[in-house]
Amino acid sequence: MNNPEPKVTLMTCTEFPLETVYAVWEASKTEDRLRTPIEIRDEVGVDEVEELFRAVIAQKIPIGEHVDFVFMIENVSVSWREQAVRHRIGTEISPERLGIDLIPDLAKSSWWSQSMRIQDMGKFATNKAYRLPPTIAVRKDLRLEYDNTMKYIEALYNTLVKAGVPMEDARELIPLGAQHRISWKLNIGSLQHIIGKRGCWILQLGIWGPVIMGMVDELAQKVHPIFRELVCPPCLSGDDFTGCIYMEECRRRLTADDALPPCPLHLVYHHLPTKSIVPTPAELPAIIERIELPMKEQMVERAEQYRTFWGRDPYIGMRG
Repeated sequence: MNNPEPKVTLMTCTEFPLETVYAVWEASKTEDRLRTPIEIRDEVGVDEVEELFRAVIAQKIPIGEHVDFVFMIENVSVSWREQAVRHRIGTEISPERLGIDLIPDLAKSSWWSQSMRIQDMGKFATNKAYRLPPTIAVRKDLRLEYDNTMKYIEALYNTLVKAGVPMEDARELIPLGAQHRISWKLNIGSLQHIIGKRGCWILQLGIWGPVIMGMVDELAQKVHPIFRELVCPPCLSGDDFTGCIYMEECRRRLTADDALPPCPLHLVYHHLPTKSIVPTPAELPAIIERIELPMKEQMVERAEQYRTFWGRDPYIGMRG
């Protein structure tokens, strides 16, 4: 039995999301008769609706927060949940107006997690319901020890429960890698924020990639293909490179202070000898081969994963 991969299911969403954005925008910019999303669908051409949707969402203004999605995410680890909830933005208390909550600048997300307080974890290791990191999976000796440790924890958990210890106390043994189910409600603004942060090379595609792509795939297949366009590195606007937002992290990788492969987009746009002309995809392999670069082989291998994830050339950022 293999360790299960994260699975994302779109449970529900705002009806007619593109038309809702169009209708709200139109109502805010004209004195014309108010039109509902259904009327927009029936009266406005599809191309026009899509074009306006792209333009409005690209501005990252609050209209994007009018469209909500509810996903159920299965087989995610507790460690992933700990990262996910850090994206939640709470209310702020105004120091000038004590007791008055300010509306946060960025959109909020909401979660509801399957509880290990009453969930029987007595077979989590037997069922391989835990995340196996790729760096451990490729090491047979480490993988065996890792799996055996999970079995030991399962056995001790069952021992405690049989001895009368409540499951809510026995669960303290459960490791961060244990998998569970969690719902996630977020709007377009939240989704843009999450993908912009977690879709970056510098962050953890290994743990976030299946979740992000699962959400995007569900939206593209069940709502509209335009949602695939939300996947974009945070250093790009459209096809234009706007600058790396993790300069210090990238510097550490280029100097081998951080033993992880450097970002190819950062390399091409910030460190290649020729700054005025971006090399073509055909020219890049020979240029990179001549550069002394830490973890070059790993960067090239990983770049192909990002080619699929971004739907772009991982070195220059062009679509296709």
